[in-house]
Amino acid sequence: MAALKKNITLVLWFAAVVLFSGATTAHSADEEEIGRETDIQIVKRFGLYDNPKVTEYVERVARRTLDKISDREFEFHFKTLDDDMVNAFALPGGYIYVTRGLLATLDSEAALACVIGHEIGHVIGHHSIRQAKKSIGSLLLSLGAMAVSKEARDNAAAWITVTTSISQQTLAGYGREFEIESDQIGMITAHEAGYNPVGMSGFLRTLQRMEQLGGRTYHGFMASHPDTISRIIESEQKSELLLLRKDEVRLYRDRYLSAIAGMDYGKAERRGQTSPPYKIRIHTVKEGETFLSIAEQSVGDGGKGIEIAALNNMDVTEHLTPGKKIKTLVKSEPKDKYIILNERSEDEISPGTGDGESQ
Repeated sequence: MAALKKNITLVLWFAAVVLFSGATTAHSADEEEIGRETDIQIVKRFGLYDNPKVTEYVERVARRTLDKISDREFEFHFKTLDDDMVNAFALPGGYIYVTRGLLATLDSEAALACVIGHEIGHVIGHHSIRQAKKSIGSLLLSLGAMAVSKEARDNAAAWITVTTSISQQTLAGYGREFEIESDQIGMITAHEAGYNPVGMSGFLRTLQRMEQLGGRTYHGFMASHPDTISRIIESEQKSELLLLRKDEVRLYRDRYLSAIAGMDYGKAERRGQTSPPYKIRIHTVKEGETFLSIAEQSVGDGGKGIEIAALNNMDVTEHLTPGKKIKTLVKSEPKDKYIILNERSEDEISPGTGDGESQ
């Protein structure tokens, strides 16, 4: 009973911070502490992806995007999680995560930059704190002031209560207002970093296809979020406006495919004991090939062609252009050799509409 009272005390203390530290935000130090503590839970729950090639690439793209944010309140941390769910999310205080499942669905470096920019938007907009204020504010108006105490801050069990609540809220996502706000921040930030903002709408369309397959989730596509179609339309309209500026922007599709080649794909039976069943392979389409024939050749199962098509933001019945590079799957084997694309230099890529490849 005493432990329960202490937990309740800290929950009230956290909410009091939300109410009494300003109209919309908590103090940066409080958000950083909440982020640090919740990060421990997130990493323990999902695990970090042990693939330096992939994680270092994500870090580079994230830092390039973050550089366009001025007056940053926090020291940002970018982490790649070893999980097949399609998700990216952010904690208070600058902790941002992408999953390998999300990376498998993206089709360009520009799309990754837009997603990371979106999550940066949640951090700098203090959305997690503002959401907590909305959900528990009425209770705290009467009880919050009673909770501010050193005992509350020092109670580790109570911190778990708070951080678990924040973790669950973060994974569940936010409402329409916050998601649309972050979509806009993501596209603007990515555009300023030299990326084509159509990467956002391309990503959203891929999610739409993956959602139809079932078993996939992304916090921006849950019931409390904008309708999938309207969100895609809004992102397309905003990207068109940004492109009117005639800045030099690119998709960097080949570079992205090169970075994720050989990445694990699918759900492991037990983390650390059984490897995921597939890996990503980059395949150059040959004359007459279809998604079904490619799936039959690569994994021995033509039925996987539907999923492989969705990973490439295409329908399984769509015509494949010879010479086009696409993501496909191969069964995981210790001695597999994977196709790695050579990166092209930036001055070989034409400006304006991406990298010269079909969108």
